Amino acid sequence: MIQLFEQRDFGNKINATFQYIAQNINSFILSIIYIAGPPVLLMIVAGSFLISDVILLFGSSQTNPLWFMNELPAILVIGIGFMLSLLAVSLTTFAHLKVYNRNAGQPIQVSQVWEEAKEHIGPAIVFNILSTIVTIVATMFFILPGIYVGVVLSLGVPVLVFENTNFGQTWNRCFELIRDKWWSTFGLALVMGILAGLLRLIFQIPGIVIGFLASDVATQGIVAIISGAISLLGALLLNSLVYLALGFQYTNLVERQEGRGMISAIDSIGTQPTQARETDEGSF
Repeated sequence: MIQLFEQRDFGNKINATFQYIAQNINSFILSIIYIAGPPVLLMIVAGSFLISDVILLFGSSQTNPLWFMNELPAILVIGIGFMLSLLAVSLTTFAHLKVYNRNAGQPIQVSQVWEEAKEHIGPAIVFNILSTIVTIVATMFFILPGIYVGVVLSLGVPVLVFENTNFGQTWNRCFELIRDKWWSTFGLALVMGILAGLLRLIFQIPGIVIGFLASDVATQGIVAIISGAISLLGALLLNSLVYLALGFQYTNLVERQEGRGMISAIDSIGTQPTQARETDEGSF
């Protein structure tokens, strides 16, 4: 079993992410499909209508100059579905980590992950909306403040899930945890994001090849719908790698400040001081 609350350097956090996936791949993927499936399905249906309308538009001899306005409902549904999908994957990932830690090596059931995740849906939506607004406003001031705040608040959902905090408590906790460790958090998210982006190409290649070989617009439209659904599902699954890495960053920072894992492991014989924050992890 992987000890979640443990001090880890940059490389160990990445290794722990893939090790966790390897050990829990069945329950993890099933949890994401089950919980994030409904908003993904909503996006696929709306996207299918949108693509069908575009095909009909280009195949028609008469073009409505205001056709875009007719597609706004579908575009709105796709946008909402996309945001809900990301939120669902994020909540599922951190809920899975929490259940894994609580089960102490016992098998994880999808129902356990759902019970944990659903308790935080409302607070997570509120936090994501408010933190997005704050990040956008901060970005307007020479971009860098927005990047800084965005990285800090990336720890928000794991804090919500593991500590059951409200918005104010979550906000303060994020800044407290990331103190002196902003660069390591930014670097970890960046590296995992790049890896996830490269792996995502695997899900896009079949659709590109088949679409290129398709001879007519209708076939290309069908291929676009199917390949888009596969690509979307693959992207969400791979985005969970970034969330998992951030989860291990959260537990790493908690352990460095509070020694929670150490206390749990040796509570009968006392605790030992953690390493100094300035020297234990270097620049990462």
